[in-house]
Amino acid sequence: MGTQIELRSIIPDEMADLLDGHFFEIESAHWGIMQKEVDDPFEVFGIFADAKTGHAALAELRIEFPNLPETFTETVIEDADWQNAYKEFVKPWNDRQLHWIPLWDRDSLKAPAEAAVVYLDAGMAFGTGAHETTRLCARRLQDYRDANIDQLDTAELIDAGCGSGVLALSAAVLGFRKILGFDFDPEAIVVCHSNADENAHIPKPEFEVADLEKGLKGRQADLLLANIQTDVLIPHCDPVVHGVKSGGTLALSGILVKELNLVRSHYEAKFAELRPADTIRVDSRQDGEWGDLRFVLS
Repeated sequence: MGTQIELRSIIPDEMADLLDGHFFEIESAHWGIMQKEVDDPFEVFGIFADAKTGHAALAELRIEFPNLPETFTETVIEDADWQNAYKEFVKPWNDRQLHWIPLWDRDSLKAPAEAAVVYLDAGMAFGTGAHETTRLCARRLQDYRDANIDQLDTAELIDAGCGSGVLALSAAVLGFRKILGFDFDPEAIVVCHSNADENAHIPKPEFEVADLEKGLKGRQADLLLANIQTDVLIPHCDPVVHGVKSGGTLALSGILVKELNLVRSHYEAKFAELRPADTIRVDSRQDGEWGDLRFVLS
């Protein structure tokens, strides 16, 4: 059995969002932020193949964040241990009818009888619903459902950059029937199918490997969810702008609060250029350091 090196340190609360945003933007496969319970301190951790690689990565991180704690604990952990270590940090989440429950808590946690439940295990690599950007999208999903409850059989929903499939599966359990989720990472789609198999009570959405251009080519959604970071949303905005029907809704997440005005103005200009016949209404919400944008077309 192989081993890994973990570097870990407690950080001040004010550093948590900054580091989390940095890791999200660089799509780090090694670094993460965790908090066991709401009253516990935040911790930054990194998992690496060996100590040399880990300390080199830490030195690079210090260049971006010179106020990092001086001391990091170094622990040798077995593969089987670190692959499961994240589970203690992944907590159930719910908003209104929708409930997300970690797969390993399936037998021990009981949701209310009327709840729409999704069971998930995405591992360390993909969204588990714990991230603020995913929660923002889930709230927009429920808002749309509540306002269009009589149209769920026919409304077309697309989850662009679907990761673990949590939003697509949530849409299915909430009553949507025409659902497509796509992601450019083939491993993400493997996870989507695995999560779908663990939710036999939910009609299975369609999943495919695609980037924004391929995934949205020739398609328009009544509700388009795009939980994708700003450095992708802006240069690849054309297929996103074209990917929502007149009368439909576009929800963008994965945006740092400090970037909201930039993304909003860019998309407003693009809608004016590419969809001049449509009128758009825009609003935004925030969760921690993250924000979203909702464009309603008419």
